[in-house]
Amino acid sequence: MSTQVGAVKKGGLIFVRNGKLKMHPEIYDHLSLISISSICAGSIYLHGLDKIAAEIVNLPYSDGLLNLEGAEEDYMAFKRLCSPVSRFFLIQAKKVQWSAILSTFRFLMMEGIWEVVSYVAEAISQADADVLSCMQLLEKMQKEKWYPEFCSSLKTFHASRYPLSKVKLESELPEMA
Repeated sequence: MSTQVGAVKKGGLIFVRNGKLKMHPEIYDHLSLISISSICAGSIYLHGLDKIAAEIVNLPYSDGLLNLEGAEEDYMAFKRLCSPVSRFFLIQAKKVQWSAILSTFRFLMMEGIWEVVSYVAEAISQADADVLSCMQLLEKMQKEKWYPEFCSSLKTFHASRYPLSKVKLESELPEMA
């Protein structure tokens, strides 16, 4: 959060690394999923879960559902994080990007996940003095009735996404030009 007077407050994750070191493609992929998640969540919030679920079959041919308003920096960070994955697997960057976008949409539509997103968004909006510790949030989340299902959905998603492979990344997409 920005603490400067008059500055726009924005929460987020900033990842800083040594540019000379290489990371495993799954780390880049995981960070790209984190980067695009706010855009996908914002798109679901704007259009509604039902519309996204119905229209996901038209992606990536129709990208009008992506809500990029105010999230241009996140989108650029996402594209940069996808580049090492596309180079590693020798896949077009657009294919890797859409694989991550579709995976994120599918994750957010899994049973119970949107409830968790809504819970976290509400907790952040009600936080005192714009400060909310992750520890506080996690402790409160563990007491909710949906928490075991949330953990199960996380494991299911992780098992379906990793280990990354060229075949798996390409199979998630309809044929792209």
